[in-house]
Amino acid sequence: MTGRAIVSPRSAFGSLTPHQQGLVAVLGAAVLWSTGGLFIKWVSLDALGVTMWRSFLASIVMLVVARPRMHLPWRTNRLTWGIAISYALTLVMFVSATKMTTAASAIFLQYTAPLYLLASGALFLGEKPAKLDYLTVAVAFCGMALFFVGKLDASAVTGNVLAAASGITLAAMFTLLRAPGCGPSTRPEAMVLGNFILVFGLLAVNLGRGSSEPFTPDARDMAGLAFLGVVQIGFAYLLFSYGVAYVQALEASLIGMLEPVLNPVWVFLFLGESPGWWAVLGGAIIVGAVTVRTIATERGRTDASEAVIPADI
Repeated sequence: MTGRAIVSPRSAFGSLTPHQQGLVAVLGAAVLWSTGGLFIKWVSLDALGVTMWRSFLASIVMLVVARPRMHLPWRTNRLTWGIAISYALTLVMFVSATKMTTAASAIFLQYTAPLYLLASGALFLGEKPAKLDYLTVAVAFCGMALFFVGKLDASAVTGNVLAAASGITLAAMFTLLRAPGCGPSTRPEAMVLGNFILVFGLLAVNLGRGSSEPFTPDARDMAGLAFLGVVQIGFAYLLFSYGVAYVQALEASLIGMLEPVLNPVWVFLFLGESPGWWAVLGGAIIVGAVTVRTIATERGRTDASEAVIPADI
């Protein structure tokens, strides 16, 4: 009996170039991030309670899976602290923004990160954007604008400012994760440290509110929190920290824009909430722009001389 050999996912992944492996890993992270909206709706806790428990569970996953060598705070280098703080600020400001403005406004403003990365990648990483990069960012933002037609809240100034600030810290995190001194052990250590900052900081905030109800989960909540902590943050950031070593910061942020596109897809499939035709059109534009850029850059890349491989990997 003859037939086509079945190739295992691991073998297929191993046959890819390092840059292609990075693309797949970042894409996988974006897919997992996009499930957050669905499971946050599942959990009855408020945003601060969800963030605290999610970070607690994510830190356990990262410690068990990646087994990073953790240093005492005063012996942790500045780069690791920089990644950890930008990571923690991004999560807490985004969650706070969603409480003060619409979810659409929050995610739209957070994904201004590629604009900052056009500059920071060139200035600090030597990753000079090509004309195609500028065009992709412009088209993707047009798609994002269509995606949130009629949903942006201009009156919630504080929430919008926090969301925009989270875009800056997200760009800073992407840039630092690509810094020359950021090796394979630095990234998971920084992620764990960032989660610790959130856990202890938000625990203090939650206790200071005088009521344990907003951050005390029941059995139903724990199921959603387990997914959010273990999968949506834990495994997602492990994938991302692996992938970002092989792809440019701007490239990673553009692929990350698939998160807001996929977020309403899961909500529609499992909760029946229709995203609307503007969202469908905007999402298609974003997916198209990122796909065209990826294919075009891959065609012009050779394995030997153009694969983005950091010296310390």
